[in-house]
Amino acid sequence: MPQVETTIRESILAAYEQLPPGEHKLADTILSKLNNLASFSATELAAEAEVSKATAARFFRRIGYQSFGHIRRQARAEAHLASPLYALAGVNPKERTTDALSKHVAADIRILSETFQLQNARQFAQAAALIAKASRVRVIGMRNGHFVALHAAYLLAQLREGVASLPGSAMTLAEDLASLGKGDVLLVVDLRRRAAMLQTIVRAARAAGVRLVFLASPGMSALSRPADLVLHCLTGGASIFDSYVAAVSIVNFLGASVAKELGRTGRKRLEAIEVLHHALGDLRG
Repeated sequence: MPQVETTIRESILAAYEQLPPGEHKLADTILSKLNNLASFSATELAAEAEVSKATAARFFRRIGYQSFGHIRRQARAEAHLASPLYALAGVNPKERTTDALSKHVAADIRILSETFQLQNARQFAQAAALIAKASRVRVIGMRNGHFVALHAAYLLAQLREGVASLPGSAMTLAEDLASLGKGDVLLVVDLRRRAAMLQTIVRAARAAGVRLVFLASPGMSALSRPADLVLHCLTGGASIFDSYVAAVSIVNFLGASVAKELGRTGRKRLEAIEVLHHALGDLRG
């Protein structure tokens, strides 16, 4: 069994990219149930993932556990809780601020490191090429993913025309989706505790022939399909709230990759924007 310092999530993610298809499905099923994993049996998890008991047993051993019983015992000890309300119950009011700050920084560094371990350079290159060559680019994120989506749209709009976040300021989501079609790309920010509407939006975009790129938390039931590009992003921080340092970092790197893909076209647009900033006098310092 892994050391206490290694969580179930960390054990799974360490092997995530090397898992065979059946074990990959089981990994996603378990990651989606970490908040109440101890209430399930190995048989129930295997059945939901549509894998055999033998596949489940191999998976448990692969990630460092002798059996699901060991995972269940560790799950009871871990504080992977669904919302800030429940997480608040585990906060120690006597913990020193310096200790809490150290844990916070360490957790964010770990999230960044583990997030980029889940990616490969080819995924970023493919996503950048799609975004650079698309007729139009739209970006959507709901709830906690909204500000990440706005940041992505802001960066990409500096590099190319035809970029906007959804929905528009007048909440014209139906009109925005109806205008999309083949040749367009939709960047979907799909973080933990997904808004129910996001699935409907993705389905409508897919039906219109839009190419989809996801920035998604692993462990949730997937909105993506094999033809889509998926950039995984961890969000589990040390505090009662999720951490989005990795999401912002991925957006920044993706933006830089798009700039490289666009080359002179992106540079000319940035130059034009800088000239306008100078004429408008809207920046200081």
